[in-house]
This record gives sequence, structure tokens and C-alpha cells, in this order.
Amino acid sequence: MFFHQDLKGNDLPPKTLCLTYDDGPGSETLDLSYYLYTEGICATFFVMGRHAAERGDVLVRLRTWGHHVGNHTYNHPGLVSLAEAGGDVVGEIARTDLLLRTHVPHAPVFFRAPYGNWRQKQPGTDQDRVVSIVAEVLNRSDQFLDYVGPVNWDISAADYDYWKRGASAEECAAAYLEKIGRAGQGIVLMHDSSEDPAMWPRNRTLQVTRQIVPVLKADGYRFVGLDEVPQIRAVLAAHNRVKV
Repeated sequence: MFFHQDLKGNDLPPKTLCLTYDDGPGSETLDLSYYLYTEGICATFFVMGRHAAERGDVLVRLRTWGHHVGNHTYNHPGLVSLAEAGGDVVGEIARTDLLLRTHVPHAPVFFRAPYGNWRQKQPGTDQDRVVSIVAEVLNRSDQFLDYVGPVNWDISAADYDYWKRGASAEECAAAYLEKIGRAGQGIVLMHDSSEDPAMWPRNRTLQVTRQIVPVLKADGYRFVGLDEVPQIRAVLAAHNRVKV
């Protein structure tokens, strides 16, 4: 089921990180996932359905190398606006769900909303409402009872902004190391592709990951899978109790 509040990694122990990648699979997703595998790191790849539709082999390989494969909708819309307009919120998740069930059948499935867009704003403020219109729509459908989400993040250096302006992997890596050092722990957001095809050849996330992982390990950081994040582990435990 989907929660009204985001699931995050702020309860992880100090110097503990969970790596997540959005918007793939991209041209370097296989190389990225293999590098992480060789480093003993379980990452989560939140895939877009329209990118994954012809790349079922990549989804299989991600699971073979021990990574989690999550749902990031089919077309990457802002779900709040889509729900407000009466659009097909359920279909956005269901189309990608079908791909996941076909190529990497497993449950539960982790979900991340595009842009982290999940709740409407309180009128006249920048504060989110407590209740999510998106969660209400999806839960009413009864199609996603084994889903866990929305999974948010604690750390992002906005890698996509670096690719937009043609910045180097070194510059982006330095920004991630600084953000991670300040936060100390949490779920890290990066992007192994983009909803915008013009950005695909500019993506340097593989190089960024190769640069930051050795530095972080040398500094005493450890990496855990999304299923080891305390908030998410609690949801999974409850899910297993319900199944029993």
C-alpha cells in the first residue's frame, strides 16, 4: 500500500548510506550496476516504464547482481497534478508494474514518485498537506497491496543540473561528497538516465559513482540496501505479518 507520508532514511546509523538511481534504464545502467555489484553495494534502480519497455534484459541483470528494481511510473508525470486533473494515475504505475512482474517477479515493490511529487500544498503556504491525493487514488484501486512507498531521499546534489550545464563528473562528485558529509547518513538520490532524451549523452552518473564510492569507503561509510532502511524495514515486517 501507499502511505501519505514519504519514507526516508534519516533513521539510518551515522555514516550509513543507501544509493538509489532514478529514470533509467539508461545507456550506462549495466556498467553502473556491475560496478556497484563488484563493490558489494546493493542499490535501488527506480525505472521508468517507457525506458524499460524494450530493456527487460537490463531489469533481469539488475536483479542478478543483487539490486532492487523499483517503479518510477511509466511516463514520469507529476502525480499530484495528474490526480487533480482526473488523469490515469493508476495506469502510470500499473503499466510499469506489468514490466516488473514480467522480468523481475518479486514482492513487495518499492515505489518512488517522479520529482518526489506526492502531496498538495496547504492553501496559501509552502507546506504539504498531511493527506496525499495520490495515495488515496492508488489505494482505492486495490491493485498495489504489495507496494512500499513513496520512497523519498535525504541527500541529493541535483546531478541532473550538472548534466544540463555540461559540468564535469568531478564537479558533481565533489558536490555529492559535500552533501553526504553534511547529512552523515541517509538515502542518496542520483539519476542513471533522464526523462529528457537531450540529457542522455550528458549523463556522468557512472563516473560520479566511481569517484565517490572509494572516497566514502575510505572515510568509514558503509552502504545498505533499501530493505535495510529502518522506516522501510518496519513496513516490510508489517507486510510479512499481514501475509502470514
